Amino acid sequence: MRNLFIITALALSLFSNAQKMSKKFLEGEWTSNGEATEILFSFTDKKEFLIQEISSTSGRPLDVISYEITKNTLYVRAYFEPNDFESITKFTILDKNTMAAHIVSDYPGYVIYKRTKNN
Repeated sequence: MRNLFIITALALSLFSNAQKMSKKFLEGEWTSNGEATEILFSFTDKKEFLIQEISSTSGRPLDVISYEITKNTLYVRAYFEPNDFESITKFTILDKNTMAAHIVSDYPGYVIYKRTKNN
């Protein structure tokens, strides 16, 4: 019985670590399938982390003001000048290629993002 408990604990530990929010996990291209934005997470040659967010409808970039990874969540604060639209989006991992986004703004909502490409 004790061995079963240890194996279960180890398996749960491995699963939770595999799905941990990190810059490396985020790296790649993500899509909302036209519902909100397309996002590219990448690193510069100098290992700086970059977030490029593009409107799915207009193709225009949003200004990423700040971001923070806390525990297993990514928070992105962005501004879209053409509409004077500012938002804070809370991303959480659903699986290795899917994130849920809770958008807090004048137009709040929930959007699912899918990874389209790993870098």
